[in-house]
Amino acid sequence: MSDEIHFPSGFTMKDLVAYGNTALVLLDRSTDTVVKASPDGEPSDATAVEQQIYERFVQRGGHKGILIYHGTFEWGIRLEHASYGNIRSYLEYHPADELRRIRWAFQVAEALAFAHQCGVIHRDINGFNVLLDRCLDAKLADFAGSSLDGSPLLIGVTASHEYPGPLLYTEADIFALGSTLYKLMNESRPYAGLSDTAIKERYKRGEFAETESLGFVGRIIKKCWQGEYKECTQVVRDLEGNIFLPPEQRSSTNLVIQPGLRLSPTPATSSASGDCAETRGSPAGMLYSPTEI
Repeated sequence: MSDEIHFPSGFTMKDLVAYGNTALVLLDRSTDTVVKASPDGEPSDATAVEQQIYERFVQRGGHKGILIYHGTFEWGIRLEHASYGNIRSYLEYHPADELRRIRWAFQVAEALAFAHQCGVIHRDINGFNVLLDRCLDAKLADFAGSSLDGSPLLIGVTASHEYPGPLLYTEADIFALGSTLYKLMNESRPYAGLSDTAIKERYKRGEFAETESLGFVGRIIKKCWQGEYKECTQVVRDLEGNIFLPPEQRSSTNLVIQPGLRLSPTPATSSASGDCAETRGSPAGMLYSPTEI
């Protein structure tokens, strides 16, 4: 990679809102979208895979929990702008109550389940790759290192999120989802004080961080780590089944939701162009807006 940074046409350093190992993320204020592109000024393998993945999502109807894809721009891709940035950085400066965090957990799990149904293994699920839109809804993002239909994974992950087994399986993503939910609910990653080697050794022995203090979400996290979920839709059902219940009735196996309510569909319509009143004005436990059955 060259030390010189190449910007797509019309963009400069002042438009930079995020960057990673393989790409710059640049804000197009005129359209309130972002362009994600390699700093080399030419297409990269990671960008090519991410483009194919977003095109697959579009073919399958899209999902509210994944950024809207607006096509290519020069050697990059154009995406919906999640104006509140990544969830990990957001929580460093903004309070969020337990029910809002649970709602985010549901939204991320639902988006991951959709990705799996599209033949995508994310590989790098963590708080930096969960973004918040203007309505504070969670969006699963950054598929640059992901696998499509069994293609090679292009990125490594932090030890606290790494599955101690084959990585090209949904179980690996579900394991990382468990660690992401742990950080979301606990504000600390699993085994934060240990070295990567020590964490990996514990995981290989089936030893995981304590989760009982996190309530029903903690029990779901434990099941993610122990490989009890084979599909992410199972995680979604367990989360959904507990959210509308009083705390004393919540468990990781109860799948009953409050009578008279169901979750609204999650089409790929941008919340950025809509009214956020449903999200901010609804009871904190609501996931999107309640709809009468």
